[in-house]
Amino acid sequence: MYSITNKQVHSIPKTARLFAASALSLSLSASLVLYPNVSQAGKNDTGVPAELQGEWRYGRISSIQYQDSYTGQPAAPNGSSDQFKLAPNGNYQRNRLIQITTYNCTSNLFIEEKGKVKIEAGRLTFQPSNSRSQGQICNSGRTYSSRNTAKPETYEWSIETNDYGQQVLVLETTDGKGKAHYGRPQ
Repeated sequence: MYSITNKQVHSIPKTARLFAASALSLSLSASLVLYPNVSQAGKNDTGVPAELQGEWRYGRISSIQYQDSYTGQPAAPNGSSDQFKLAPNGNYQRNRLIQITTYNCTSNLFIEEKGKVKIEAGRLTFQPSNSRSQGQICNSGRTYSSRNTAKPETYEWSIETNDYGQQVLVLETTDGKGKAHYGRPQ
């Protein structure tokens, strides 16, 4: 899921915050898919449960492609991705990207973070200790960058099996408004 909250972009310029909020809404809308819940693994205070360890990926790219009528050049696609790796000791690395294109205006936001993950009572909390955010607004050369602005994020989690028999990690926001399905890299 694109999991960028307004809190994470609080210290980024207002234009970038508006872009990130729009991108978050687009990503959450695109990722809402409901599957029946399965039981969650038990609580583990000393580390990451085996079924959560390793790499997980989520990504969406728009199926609509625009083409500039004067130049014939295609516009960059809209999309989002989230990739993270959970170690048995609770360390994690996470990379997220959101890109939105409207006509000849492409904006993007990239967030890279590292930290510890806390897992308890069916909840997973990313607790960043080091982060970097950077982006560009409308191909204009207007860029922004910040360090260590990522905030903790908590999700309800479950492991489910999709229609293809593959295990999927489902992360749902604690307010129930966003849900994303992460798969293992192939």
